[in-house]
Amino acid sequence: MNFIEDIILTNKGIVLKSFKLSIKNWKIFLVGFTYFIISFLMWTVASYAWILGGIIVALFQSAIISNYIYLIENIINYEGFSLEDFKSGFTVYLRNIYSIIIIFWFVRFGASLFLKPIFYINIGGLSLWSIIQIVAVILLNPLPETIYQKYHAGLDAITYSFDFIKENWLEWFIPNGFIIAVLYLIHISTNKMLIILGFSTNIFISSTFTLIVYSVVYQILLCYAMIYRGQLFNILSTSTRRKRMFMRNMYK
Repeated sequence: MNFIEDIILTNKGIVLKSFKLSIKNWKIFLVGFTYFIISFLMWTVASYAWILGGIIVALFQSAIISNYIYLIENIINYEGFSLEDFKSGFTVYLRNIYSIIIIFWFVRFGASLFLKPIFYINIGGLSLWSIIQIVAVILLNPLPETIYQKYHAGLDAITYSFDFIKENWLEWFIPNGFIIAVLYLIHISTNKMLIILGFSTNIFISSTFTLIVYSVVYQILLCYAMIYRGQLFNILSTSTRRKRMFMRNMYK
């Protein structure tokens, strides 16, 4: 089938390039420790802010997300990031992300206020609210890429994500599902390695060494996944299946 051939050819170069960029930018795992410190400070400040606590948390979360996707953007476009990129990244997409968080908050608040009784309806073992959340995650899956590649904010970003999934759901979710499966196998392999070495994989009683291993491995895996998604999104959002096949045939 044409769409399977398109998926294979589209992802052929992306998979390897993402791996190379992840290894080259291994230092990105260091930013995770910075985010941990910022998050600790955020919750400390928010706990004393009473009513303003929610606003403070949303702002800090927006800043952290802004910083991370800005670093990913630089890795994809320039194959790396600098200390200056890290410093400036906290504000680059702050407004875009904060506007989306506010929309989510109003939707959640309004739904809980007026529709709460029906949220507990059980459908196939899941509550209606759980199903709504799963659907939202699926339809808004490319939201990070929409923010830093299309520079949309608020409702525009949400609308674009819906439209993107509607047009590219096979080309987006099939390769993403495969990548997730591979990353999960790496997670299982990491656990087995730690057990063989005599370390506990229970996060609540893990040694410092185990926590460091998890931190480094998972941040590198996250980096790979985000770089891969960013490259795939760029191709899918700037071309159609027909256009991609036409361009390949032209350069044969």
